[in-house]
Amino acid sequence: MKKRISVKLSIIVCLLLLSSCNSNVENNTIEEQLLEEMKEAHMEVEEIIHLEVVNDGMLVFYTKDNNLYDGFIKLKGAKWKWHLGGGALPLQTEDGINWSFTNFDDFFVRYGVITDNNIKQVKDGESEYAKIIQTKDGLRIYFFLNKTVVFDSEKKRTEFNEIVPVYEN
Repeated sequence: MKKRISVKLSIIVCLLLLSSCNSNVENNTIEEQLLEEMKEAHMEVEEIIHLEVVNDGMLVFYTKDNNLYDGFIKLKGAKWKWHLGGGALPLQTEDGINWSFTNFDDFFVRYGVITDNNIKQVKDGESEYAKIIQTKDGLRIYFFLNKTVVFDSEKKRTEFNEIVPVYEN
């Protein structure tokens, strides 16, 4: 009888421990899970600026050493795995706007920082408007996803539409 109670008590304790472990994982925000994965991948991050769901993962914009970075973290089963990152783009620009791009395996992103307060929007050529994100500290970034790019075989380079800032009237 004592053995049965002891076994039942052990099972209950194990179930409680397992359920508390699972709830801790589930209670972590996606941002916390991504930061943990970035740390495991030896990525240094000061602040995550924005997360955007793309295909089977998360496009992440983050800062470090006064630069803006982009990266892609894929969901593999129930765990996030660092996939690929782009280069550094200065958070400060004398021109009021800058840009960079990253060609991830499954998609392409063109992004930048807006420092001129008179710029209210950004267009890719004459057509599409960018998605603009502003942090509580006033940092403004913009990005375009999956814009068509053309490789010019004569010039041996990728051609982009011009980035056009739209100013306040």
